Formats: sequence, C-alpha cells, structure tokens
Amino acid sequence: MPKSRSSKSNKVSAKNEIRRRLTLRALLDNGPLSLTDLAKKTGMTLPVVSLIVSSLKRSRLVVNGSDGAASQVGRPPSIVKLNAGAGFILGVDIGRLSTNFVVLDLETNILAQTRRKSVTLGNDIKVLDDLEKEIRIVLTEAKASWDKVLGIGISLPGMVRGKQGLGETYFNFGEKPVTEILSQRFNKPIHLEHDLEAMAFGERWFGAARNVENAICINVGWGLGVGMIIDGKVYYGEDGYAGELGHIQVVKNGELCYCGKKGCLETVASGRALTRIAKERLAAGAKSIITQEVGAKVDEIDAETVLNAAGRGDEFSIEILDEAAKYLGVGVAVLINLLNPAMIIFGGGVFTAAPYLLETARITALKHSLVPLGRSIKFVTSSLGSKAGALGAAAYLAEDLFDVERLNPSAYV
Repeated sequence: MPKSRSSKSNKVSAKNEIRRRLTLRALLDNGPLSLTDLAKKTGMTLPVVSLIVSSLKRSRLVVNGSDGAASQVGRPPSIVKLNAGAGFILGVDIGRLSTNFVVLDLETNILAQTRRKSVTLGNDIKVLDDLEKEIRIVLTEAKASWDKVLGIGISLPGMVRGKQGLGETYFNFGEKPVTEILSQRFNKPIHLEHDLEAMAFGERWFGAARNVENAICINVGWGLGVGMIIDGKVYYGEDGYAGELGHIQVVKNGELCYCGKKGCLETVASGRALTRIAKERLAAGAKSIITQEVGAKVDEIDAETVLNAAGRGDEFSIEILDEAAKYLGVGVAVLINLLNPAMIIFGGGVFTAAPYLLETARITALKHSLVPLGRSIKFVTSSLGSKAGALGAAAYLAEDLFDVERLNPSAYV
C-alpha cells in the first residue's frame, strides 16, 4: 500500500510540473495572455489553468499584466504574464580569444552583455575556478542577484557533445560531464552547447533566422564552421558533430590542416588562415602598411591586424580577404546544393569586422551552386555580432527550464 501511494504521489507531482511548464512556455512564446487563452494554448481546462496560475503567482514567476489591447465593454479578462524580474539566465560563449556574456530576464530580454578576456580553455579542472570568477564579476556588474539566477548556458569551441554535457576538446574532465560538475558547484541548472549550434540557436531566437525554417549560420572566426537550422530546429547530426564545413577540401594538395588533412577550407578562409597567409607573404617581401606598424615583429600579426589594415585601404590585406571570401563561397555552394536553405547568415569575428566580404562570398556561392536553388536565398550578415553564441547558450537554458516534451505531457494532461 505505501508503495502505491508513493507511485500516485509521484504521478500527481509529474502532472503538476508538466502543467506549470506548459503555462510558463505559453507565456514565454506568446507574451501576456488571458486565462481563457492560456487554456486554449495549453489544452488544459480553465479551472486547472486558474489553479496553476495561482501557484505560479505565489512563487512570483507570474504576475497580473496587460495584453496591450484597447479597453472593451464589460468586465476585462484576467491577464497574466511572466514576471521578468523573477529570475535571470546567464549565457556564456567561451572563445579562444575572448568570452562573451549575456544576462537575460525571465522574458529573455537582454539586461546586460559584455565581452571579456577569454576564460581559460583547457582540461585541468582548475579552469572552472577562472570561469566561476568571471561569472560572478559579470553578474555583479549586471546587478543580477546570484540567488535569482535560474541557470547558466555555456558554449564551447572544439568537439562538444551537448546532450551528454561533455566537452571533448576542452573542459574534458574524464567520465564525469562538466555540466554535472558545474551543477553541483553552482547548485544551478547548466546547459552545454557547441559554439556553432549556439550561434544558430541565437539567430533562431533573436536574429535573422527568427521566422526562417531553413537557414545556415556560418561562423568565421579563428576557425570556421556552420550551425544548421532545418525545419525550424537546430540540426546536430548523429553524434552532435554536424557543421564542420571548415574541413571539406577546397584546395587539392593544399596546406596541412590541424585536423591532419590537406587543403581544408579552414586553411584558406578563417582567422587562423588570414594570420598564416599574411605572415608568409610579408616574410616573402610583400608590401603592406602592416610592415610599417609591426616592423620586424611579424609574429605579432593576427587576423585583427589584417582586418584593420584592410579597413584602411591596404591592398595587400584586401586581397587576402577577397581570396578567403571566394573560397568560402565555394564551400557555401556545397551547402546550398545539399540543403536548399532559405537564408545564409554570416557571423563570427571576421564578418563582424568586415561585413563587405558578404558580396564576394555571395557571388561565388551562386556561381558554384545550381541556379534554381539560389534564386530565393537571402544572404545576410548577422546583426547579433559576437553575442550570437552567448544568446544561443542562454536561450537553450531557457528552453530547458520550460521544456515540456521530454516529460511526456500526453501521458498526464
């Protein structure tokens, strides 16, 4: 008998949790709603919705609000909305050179955003001390109480298995997932995501792909890869490794890539490539205003050096960037022919600094792809810039908090 009561109690708890999440998700997706509209959106009865809303009001997650509609004759409907200030969500996009942070409220409004020197990328568990220190600094500056932080979404470069909470290239601490370690350390929900998928998710929630079902987000930074949105959802592939566009061959017997193959797109169209090519050509005697700035300190040249020089009209740097954009266009053509997307979004540090490269990449992509597939594609530069990944990581966490599907609502509601 005790076992039966326990089982019944667990079922009731599960049912209530599903109903809470259904209600919160409806308000997140639609904004302020009347109780009647909430019942329609969630599929629950009006009395049940009323009970759930009362519970959410007691926990301050939901408050009375207005839908912004004009006044009407008769008794106005009871409108409720998420209490934006009831909690905060932190997004952290850890790059090789810098780390971007965003703080969102419960309605996913951006309260603060900042870019700091990158958190250490490595596999010594002490790197988490560095991460925690930076997180607490950012929250203090944003005046976001730690007690009100609902969770933290983290984006990493390299190989990542987000669903398992495992970083393979970085934050790899053995069999124990980094999300489990951080959840215990912070006593908060933690979501881990690959930087490419995080960028795509950021564009899907906040950027150019907000109302686009099929889009490709190309991240051109120190490395190069893509996040794919297919039928409205971010595509991962079987093991979560989809999107490694940087490792398709575009130059036969070309430069050796760090992956062990030759002629990869990343060896000719990434921040890493811009740095290498500039150094090699300057060492061979090429003329550029860069040499006037760095003199004999050629090792100090990086992608930012090339981008800055191009912005001042340096022909040497402009030529390197133009070549990179053309190679990138060849890679994009492969994606167009395979996936038939409605939109190509260029982001990452290189395109943030040099959005004019879009046209060269677009022309080359259309030249090398099938004409019917290119007729309706839109090519855009990300309006989110460097914060796309952090926004995506935070949005993933928001979805986790309000996720309903994994709880199997059809069995209870």
